[in-house]
Amino acid sequence: MSITKKLAVLREQHFGLDKLPETIRVPALGERRDDTLKPVGTASIDDLAFALIGLNERASALYREIDAVRTLHDEGRKAGALGADIAIDALIAAKGGK
Repeated sequence: MSITKKLAVLREQHFGLDKLPETIRVPALGERRDDTLKPVGTASIDDLAFALIGLNERASALYREIDAVRTLHDEGRKAGALGADIAIDALIAAKGGK
C-alpha cells in the first residue's frame, strides 16, 4: 500500500487524524542548522516530537498575539470605545494622553 493510501486510511479511521498534514516541519535544533520539511508518511517518532516542539512554539506565539489583541479590545471597551472608534486612541485618552 502506498504512503498516500495509508494516510487516507488513517484519516478515515481516526477522527483526530483528519487534519493530519502531508508534511511536517522539523525545526533546526542542536547541530541541525536548517528546518527540514518531511513527508508525514516517512516521519519517525523523533521527527514528530521535534515537529511538535516547533508547532508548540508557533502556537505559543499565536496565543500571545491573541491575548494582546484581546487585551487591547477589552481595555478599549473599558475606556469607552465603541464600534468604529480607534482602540489605541481611546486607551491613550483614558490615560490622560492625546
